[in-house]
This record gives sequence, C-alpha cells and structure tokens, in this order.
Amino acid sequence: MSLASFAIEGLVVGREEPSEKFRELTLFSATDGLLRCRCRLSTSKTTSVPDLFSDVETMLNPMSGGHLHYLGEWRCLRSRVAIGLDYRRLEAAGALARIILRNARWLETFENASKVIHQALDALDSEISPEAVRLKALYMLVHSEGYPVFEDWRSGVSDLDRNGIDAILNHPVSSCDFMEEDISRWRIDLERWIASKTEFVL
Repeated sequence: MSLASFAIEGLVVGREEPSEKFRELTLFSATDGLLRCRCRLSTSKTTSVPDLFSDVETMLNPMSGGHLHYLGEWRCLRSRVAIGLDYRRLEAAGALARIILRNARWLETFENASKVIHQALDALDSEISPEAVRLKALYMLVHSEGYPVFEDWRSGVSDLDRNGIDAILNHPVSSCDFMEEDISRWRIDLERWIASKTEFVL
C-alpha cells in the first residue's frame, strides 16, 4: 500500500549529487526531524533544486518503506545565498548543519534545534562574526538538551574568558566586538567539552 503524500516546511541541511538523473536532499523540520528526499531531474536539465541552507515548503511523496521521499512541487521561503560568498560563513554553516545531520534523531525535541539553527543561519547570512554565531549556536543546542554546559563548561574557564563568553551568550551576536581568535579558542574549548561530556557527535 502506498503512503500518502504530505506537505512540509523544512530547512535544507544536506544536498548530494549521486546521479545525473536526480539529486538527494536532507530536510530538517521542526515537526518531523530529518527527511531524506530525492529530486528527479528532467532530461532538459531545467529542473530547479532547493539550495543548501534554504527554507522550503514542499509536498513529499514517500517511497516504499517511508525512509526516502520524492520531492514534489516546492517553494522557497527563504534563501541564504550570502553564506556561500564567504568561506568562514560557509564553514560555520556547514559545521552546524553537520551537527543536525548527525544528532537530530536523538534530540529531545526538533523544535528547539530548529529555532537555534535558523537563528544561526540567518545571522551567517549577514556580516555577523561567524565564530560568534557558531559558538552561541553550539552552546544553545547543548543547553536545550539539558546538559550542564552553564554549570560545568562555563564555570571552568578563566574570569576574563567567562566575561567575553557571557557577552556573546547574553547579547545579540551582531554586537560582538571580540577578536575572532579569542572566540575561536572558546568555541574549540566548548567542542572539547561537548565531545567528552555529552552524546553529541560533532
């Protein structure tokens, strides 16, 4: 028995080109989590495919088993093309997308992670510090899953570093004026903590 088609809004967190006949996408939805999709390409090569990091509204047609879906008609809700214009922004966006791809199935809720990744990508689509965006998004993702990142990791850094970290976490990242080298060091230290103290796969 064929499965019913359904409408979904999702963020494109993965895009692959395994064949000349189709493209494979991974959408992340606040309601359904990760959804693997296949987009057929016409022989005229006029078929459009959603861009990475874009928000789309689409109809999905489940294939046998329901683990893969054909992408039906779709509409772009938000495109974030500026991310691809800067290597540092692209690197940060790619790292955050990989975290979603590797960890979404175990998240307590998809809604919190969806909010965090959308806010981060919106910031990366502007000229806000990529390192500050990445640090804050990592912190918020781990914190939203109930890990003691505030009590454990934050309290373990020096007073000077803690003041800088708090400024990023408690204020809009657009106001960040710290050196990228310092923020990168804080982010790497947080990643070490995540790798050793949580079940997140970075």
